[in-house]
Amino acid sequence: MKTEMFQMNVEAIGSEDGRDTYEIRRKWGDKGKKSFVVELYPTICTGQCRKMDVSTMHLLNHAEELGWSEIRIVNLYSRVFAGKPTGNLAYIEAILEEEGMKEYDLVIAWGNTLQSHKNTIYAKIDLLSMIKEKGLANQTRCIVTDTLDSFGVHPLYLGLRHASEVWKLKKYPVEKVLKELEGGKKETLPKKDKAKKGEKKDVPQNHE
Repeated sequence: MKTEMFQMNVEAIGSEDGRDTYEIRRKWGDKGKKSFVVELYPTICTGQCRKMDVSTMHLLNHAEELGWSEIRIVNLYSRVFAGKPTGNLAYIEAILEEEGMKEYDLVIAWGNTLQSHKNTIYAKIDLLSMIKEKGLANQTRCIVTDTLDSFGVHPLYLGLRHASEVWKLKKYPVEKVLKELEGGKKETLPKKDKAKKGEKKDVPQNHE
């Protein structure tokens, strides 16, 4: 007879009112790599940290083959999915500046939801620019399988369509995606009427 035990420490960080979740961190060992996974928006609040959403479940099911013993999950938006999203970039930037971040697999996994949404395009550009400026582009990854080779696929899609396959990490093309997003940003900008003679054009507003 053989008995095995598994213990996981879960830490959730969010707002006092429970409306925003900034990060959920799960650690279950000291051997193995650490991962920092960027998704789109949270579905559980800090008071529900005993629960596990389906995306996290799929990640944990494949954590061993990815070589991870710790997963830190953040999202582009911090507002627990309900109504208008709230940005989470300031919190993410603070993590990217932590000592020891070079030890992490930095995984982009935000999927293709809201891919034409203007504020989401801006948020992705800002985050990828941060990653580039902080010298973290070479350790930025995405999850692929032998039959799926797209960039930044969300764990929920991977789990639903590719659960039985081995998940692997592949370098995420930060520069390439940045250029594509910059092109998408231009396409989403509203066309402005030509200013009449003598009128001043509107000053562009900060996207934040």
